[in-house]
Amino acid sequence: MNAADLFSPHDVRPGIPPARVPWGSVGIFLTIAIVLGWIVCLPLWFGDGLASPMFQLIAAALMATPTIAALILVFTTVPKGGRARYLGLLPFRPVGRKILLFLLWPVFFLAIAFGAMLLASALGWSEFDADLTMLREQLAALGTDDVPLFLTMQFLAVPLVVIQGTVTAFGEELGWRGYLTTALSPLGFWRSALIIGTVWGVWHAPIILLGYNFNRTDLLGVVYMVVFCLVVGVLLQWSRYFTRSVWPAAVGHGALNATFTYPLFWATPDFDAVTGSALGAPGWILMGAVIVILIACRAFRPERDWTPKRDPRFQISSKGTEA
Repeated sequence: MNAADLFSPHDVRPGIPPARVPWGSVGIFLTIAIVLGWIVCLPLWFGDGLASPMFQLIAAALMATPTIAALILVFTTVPKGGRARYLGLLPFRPVGRKILLFLLWPVFFLAIAFGAMLLASALGWSEFDADLTMLREQLAALGTDDVPLFLTMQFLAVPLVVIQGTVTAFGEELGWRGYLTTALSPLGFWRSALIIGTVWGVWHAPIILLGYNFNRTDLLGVVYMVVFCLVVGVLLQWSRYFTRSVWPAAVGHGALNATFTYPLFWATPDFDAVTGSALGAPGWILMGAVIVILIACRAFRPERDWTPKRDPRFQISSKGTEA
């Protein structure tokens, strides 16, 4: 047994050679995820697009395609006994770090969402409706005008919405921050994050080209999505390294999906996500600043699963193999 198999994909230490990237398996994984994604979205392309009554169901199915690809590759290429660790489902320790991120991710992404709105307004990139005119009109159509009660209920529902978002986001994260993060780990954090962020953004093309997120139906919309995925992908991949687990990344992704829509209550008819939201430049700036802070704090150093000296079952030779 190779000693590198005893450790998490980001566990690097002297005497243990890094595993090679299984490029063939990675290529098959990406092909399955992307092709399945397009197949799932075909009803939108031949139907009513984003206006389809089936959009939410199709979007949830799309988010499951990376997990399908990951499970196919793991069960066909990874030996039994190491599959859960390869996907980031194990280990459960350190528990404290996981709980910390479970609690902080919703607060963090909600702060990024509203911070991006304020930054866009301060820079003159976007204007926001302080009187909530559009929201009031929508509520009036429903026969109510109690805006404070509506907003209060929306914010009280954040924990429930995050849990709901995490369920669907897990379908993506088991692929991106699970399988693919492990498979590309020999490249190091930054090169693997660059590749994963890029393919993650491109994978969204079936719905981005229909106008999702950025209201654009050209390749520039996909470019915007790639930039966003690169930035937020660094944070989610950092959580995989920091906790040695895919679970916090799934919660973070779910919190992102759930909270980034809240500032839209203050949107105007000419709202542009690229200049006025956390999906666009304001969000890229704020999350980029957080990444810089993490770098300054040396938060991107690899973490160990456990120390072999404390486990008498394993002795690692200087050649990096089990003795």
